[in-house]
Amino acid sequence: MPNNLSLKDKCKVYFAQWLVKLGKLTHDDFSKSELHGLIANSFPYTFTFEIPIGIGSVSVLEGNLILDSEHNCIGLQCLAALKIDVAATTIYRAHVVFTLSATPHYDKNMSTLYLVDLKTDSVTLVNDDYALIKDTQFLLARFFPKSVNSLFGAPLKTAFSLFSAGTSDIAADYLRLYLSGSKQAILDYHTPQIDSAIKKQITQEHLSHTMRNDHWREVLFSKLGQSVRVEDDVLRFYLSK
Repeated sequence: MPNNLSLKDKCKVYFAQWLVKLGKLTHDDFSKSELHGLIANSFPYTFTFEIPIGIGSVSVLEGNLILDSEHNCIGLQCLAALKIDVAATTIYRAHVVFTLSATPHYDKNMSTLYLVDLKTDSVTLVNDDYALIKDTQFLLARFFPKSVNSLFGAPLKTAFSLFSAGTSDIAADYLRLYLSGSKQAILDYHTPQIDSAIKKQITQEHLSHTMRNDHWREVLFSKLGQSVRVEDDVLRFYLSK
């Protein structure tokens, strides 16, 4: 029995062990609010992702847990601010909601809960006052000398070829996204890159929780825990004598 449990909590563990042996206690449930307490301090955080030119960043502002009993999944729905900067100028920004999901797995030898098979289920645009998009004409005027004004009517690749040797095709193909003025089209283009960056950002350490020796319910589970499942809108920890 860990020494850092109070006498009262040690008694709780001892009594619960007898209930398990008598078959009166088969599982313990953790609610969404209890689980959310384990991740609440993780927000906000920011990560970057690669784009053809400039830099993309995602600031994850908040997250809410989703328990999917039908598919035995734990989900995380996050509100984030997406921003694209080129030459120190923000040319696109939007709020997005992305949803992740993973399957809970308990390793009783390690007394550790893991979330496995992480996947990004969706990335959805939020149309609000935060949204911003710069058109291609603004980009040419912002990033190139005024002397190129005469090139505004020329093909975009022709204009860029004069100022970005070796990368004109990449730059022009990317910035052509902005010609339509569609915030959704730009988000769709970047979704695979955001998905890849999320999976690089979230390590196995972030997706695991070792039972703590100063929480009596977790001490009990480290002793008698067998498996976990999402059931009845809770994370259910199964116990066995």
